[in-house]
Amino acid sequence: MKKVFLTGATGFVGGALARLLVERGCRVTAAIRESSRADRIPEGCEPVRVDFLDPDSLAPHMEGADVIQHVAGAVKARCREDFDLANAAVTAALVRAAEKACPGALFVLTSSQAAAGPDGDGPVTAYGRSKLLAERAATGFANRVTVRPPAVFGPGDAATRGLFRWAARGLTAAPMGKGAFCAIFVEDLARFLAEVMDRPEVRGAVLQPSYPETITWKDFHRALEEAAGRRILRLGIPPFLIRAAGTAAEAVALVTGSCPFFTRDKARELTAESWVVRQDEVERLTGWKPATPLAEALRVSLGSSPPEGNPARQDQKVHGGHGNP
Repeated sequence: MKKVFLTGATGFVGGALARLLVERGCRVTAAIRESSRADRIPEGCEPVRVDFLDPDSLAPHMEGADVIQHVAGAVKARCREDFDLANAAVTAALVRAAEKACPGALFVLTSSQAAAGPDGDGPVTAYGRSKLLAERAATGFANRVTVRPPAVFGPGDAATRGLFRWAARGLTAAPMGKGAFCAIFVEDLARFLAEVMDRPEVRGAVLQPSYPETITWKDFHRALEEAAGRRILRLGIPPFLIRAAGTAAEAVALVTGSCPFFTRDKARELTAESWVVRQDEVERLTGWKPATPLAEALRVSLGSSPPEGNPARQDQKVHGGHGNP
């Protein structure tokens, strides 16, 4: 029975991983902030409240851990410094705590493909830069694996809920042009994060699990229609309008003091023509492949976001159980 110290259990990816680890018989300690709601932690996990920036607060709860699964992170923030604090500084604190409390443990860092950026040329967003800094902070722990998920989707994801809700109504919107992206279904990502715990041959590696090919927006639309079993109207949005929307969102956030989820940098990612697929390397090193076909994953996601007045059919619901398209 592995003892796992997990961050992010109240979130989208971390929650899916927490449920899977419990199902597999792991003892899961779920670290949360003082302000987090403990009722969002999956059943079977032991919640502990910590100061994520204080190694002395973290270390006692890491004692005897076999694996540290660091999934928590900020996907939106008011400024670059806030991203760096939430993603890079927290990772550095976890590394220092682990060196003190469980130096022989495996440190699994969930980063993001945004750290590599479009075409692998480097990050283009403050979020991506903060994730790259987090990866560098994790190099201080010798026994580690870095996982860079691309766009993660599935039931319960607040970032794509609107997209699937409108698709269930028969309407979707996407950038015009030759844009494409990499993606992974949340349940497949959770399985991968669990499986790397038993793969000593990938220690020190940077792995990017995903579907084996980039997905164009036309491919995504066709798969959505197959999943929905109906025609879906696709509205093409010119890239300049997407960039303008990012500028407008930043302006509104500046006035209201809120955290913009969509920014000019995010618009650059969304309209990028290509991202680098590295699933062949993942399969070569681990033998892992995504288990859920794209259309099936989209069907499950559509079923969890029905249009108002049209509840999801029971057979479309999920039982049990990161960047977005």
